[in-house]
Amino acid sequence: MLFYFFKRILRKFSQPEFRMLIVLAAVFFLMILVFAFVMSTYEKDVTFLDGLWTAYITLTTIGYGDVSAATPQGRWVTVLTSMLGIGCFGILTGIILERAMQRRLKKMKGEGKHTGTGHLIIVNVPSYSEIMELMSELDYSPDYKNIPRVLVTSHLPNHDKEIPSFLSQKIGAFIMGLPSALETLERANAGHAKACVFTSAASDPAMDDTNTLTAGLIEKNWPQVITVMTCSRSETLGNLSTFGIDGGISTTDLQMGLLVQELEDPGIFQVYSELSSNSGGNQIYISHSTVGSWGENAQNFSFGCLKIAATQLNLPVEILGIQKTTNEKPILNPENKLVLGSIDHIVYMARKRFDWLGNSSKVLEQIKKLT
Repeated sequence: MLFYFFKRILRKFSQPEFRMLIVLAAVFFLMILVFAFVMSTYEKDVTFLDGLWTAYITLTTIGYGDVSAATPQGRWVTVLTSMLGIGCFGILTGIILERAMQRRLKKMKGEGKHTGTGHLIIVNVPSYSEIMELMSELDYSPDYKNIPRVLVTSHLPNHDKEIPSFLSQKIGAFIMGLPSALETLERANAGHAKACVFTSAASDPAMDDTNTLTAGLIEKNWPQVITVMTCSRSETLGNLSTFGIDGGISTTDLQMGLLVQELEDPGIFQVYSELSSNSGGNQIYISHSTVGSWGENAQNFSFGCLKIAATQLNLPVEILGIQKTTNEKPILNPENKLVLGSIDHIVYMARKRFDWLGNSSKVLEQIKKLT
């Protein structure tokens, strides 16, 4: 441990700014001693401690005037000390400003790294408008609105070399690099992230393959990270489970399906907009807890009984169906006689996420009355 400490100190000495700070500190300390010695030697009724105090006040250009030089020696050393103080603090201010500018440039160019934990990684920037729309939706998400966001991409739109300021204000860190490279993911601290979202562009179908490779790499090294991606090719969706990727959507299928539905029932897009946006209205959720985790009384009961119990208890939900596992297709509007299994999750519509586990006792009690 001590070896690594000294190694880190030696590495710091190799930096010009650090060496300059050491030199400034040495000069500052030496001038205080010289000033105190001259003042205590040539000035009347001035002790060495008084000289140290006056030296500090002079070097910092405060100048209280409680002790002043009357001899030529004292006045000369006062002039030299005050000029040296102005120079030292000017250099120090320049170093601080330069370091601040370097840090800002590293962030804007994506050359730094993220050290925080529990963050959300967003991979790729198809366009600034799409990313800003995603940020807006995240701002309304109860689960992700307060989580730091780290943007990772190999290139920016319009061949930009720096991230725009309006986007940098929405994220905690920006990493420029190939997302499928382990070094890039480590700079984004992917191992300590909560989730990772992959965006794609219809104009670049090959991005699906890169996203799948990157998501698979994350799942292999850090399986606890939730991975979700958009696919510009519908066939990519079938490959997600092979790599252990938690979820995905096909933008093409969604677009074409909505187009036909809008053709059949004009206005259906307005319904979809409300259900898909987190900014207001109702959204579709899948319960975090399974039916089997609700308690000892969560024995076999039907889908219809659950719907009736929710209605009688006036719960703020509309039950739509069930989902058995993450990779399986949800069963929407099943028969009321369908018996729910212990691994089933509830698919429902509500204005905000409902705590099924916290309300399970009264739900099960109501179902018991029905049966």
